[in-house]
Amino acid sequence: MVEHELIIKQMNMYGMTRQDMDDMIASEMHPLMGGHYMLAMSILSDAQECIAIGLEDRARRYINRAKYVMCTWNEYDNKTSDVGQTNQTI
Repeated sequence: MVEHELIIKQMNMYGMTRQDMDDMIASEMHPLMGGHYMLAMSILSDAQECIAIGLEDRARRYINRAKYVMCTWNEYDNKTSDVGQTNQTI
């Protein structure tokens, strides 16, 4: 698929590009930002608000964003799972 077509598809699906979403996820991984779970809940809250005011297509995009965040949990969790742990056994 041509890059331009891919960007159009991503914009229709998410309302932003995957690179934008990856950047959004990365910024949520900073301390005190809440991480993936809080980001997904926040996006789903935005979707609920859109549904309440009749913006169904925008809500669909927010839900797709939340699903993308959920799909990346494993990827990011595996990268950070050993942070702060020691080699000691209990």
